[in-house]
Amino acid sequence: MFFSSQKTQQFLAKQYEKINLQDSNGKSFDNTYGFIYYIEHGKKYYKLADQAPAELKPVLLFYGMTQLMKACILCKDPEYPDSSSVLAHGLSTRKRKKRSYEFFNDEVKVQKTGLFNHFCEKMFHMKHIEGEKFMMNHLLKTLPELGPLFKQMTGSFYQIRMNKNVNNTFSLSGEAADLLHMSDERFAEYMNGIFSSNMIIELIDANNYQIVIKDNLHPFNCFPLNYHFAENTYYFPVDRELLQMPVLNELMVHYVLLYNLSMISRYDTEWWSELFHTYTSHELPFINQFLNVTAQKIPYLFGQLLHTMDIP
Repeated sequence: MFFSSQKTQQFLAKQYEKINLQDSNGKSFDNTYGFIYYIEHGKKYYKLADQAPAELKPVLLFYGMTQLMKACILCKDPEYPDSSSVLAHGLSTRKRKKRSYEFFNDEVKVQKTGLFNHFCEKMFHMKHIEGEKFMMNHLLKTLPELGPLFKQMTGSFYQIRMNKNVNNTFSLSGEAADLLHMSDERFAEYMNGIFSSNMIIELIDANNYQIVIKDNLHPFNCFPLNYHFAENTYYFPVDRELLQMPVLNELMVHYVLLYNLSMISRYDTEWWSELFHTYTSHELPFINQFLNVTAQKIPYLFGQLLHTMDIP
């Protein structure tokens, strides 16, 4: 519907009414084509990435994602971009890689200003992530689509699948408590402490828990659960490091990973090229798998995000 200027203006006007903007109709008219062009531009990046060699995909996918982020921000911030500070990436990484560099152990730091912070604040009301550092290995482990590859490559797994039931509930195996080395009662108490306010975990019997969803569950409001795109269900982390990470939804995880991969492909070309041509690194299968997943999953997640905005 967003390739109809009339429908897009109605959609934006509705969003601006929600934030009590006085001239919602006038501002939505001003922003209609900017919004459409962000989406159209993003779509072209993703289409080109589908045809590009793997070495070039991170740059195309990263800039495709930034265009979709800007479209979403425009729904919440009618003056975007009102300063140059919100145009920067909002992240930083080491400029020069060490000789023994490993992508898994690399870190990305959140800056005070930029697109990442602005997106997190406007879309998810997150204002206190400046200075946070994220390790690539930890972020990759949060993606359930990479779970089978982690099992094949390392013999370890970090999430277990939940079964979707009726009445907005999910069942979770009692194995989760064992893997986290907690008693059943302690596990339920601990999980209810970290779940978002719309989820409650209940012990059904010694082998099963039930997760009750009080509100609509979406891939971007489901912490600490992680959404599996192909299976259309959620996975539960059974690794304490993942549970102790700062709360990032999956859109943020993909942005951080794509930012770092795109920076490496542009500025550390020698290491990047050797990665793809020597096959000596165990990291290449994970990078390739991530690029395949993000190319399909991120446009879907943004579609879901815009759809939730359109619901009265």
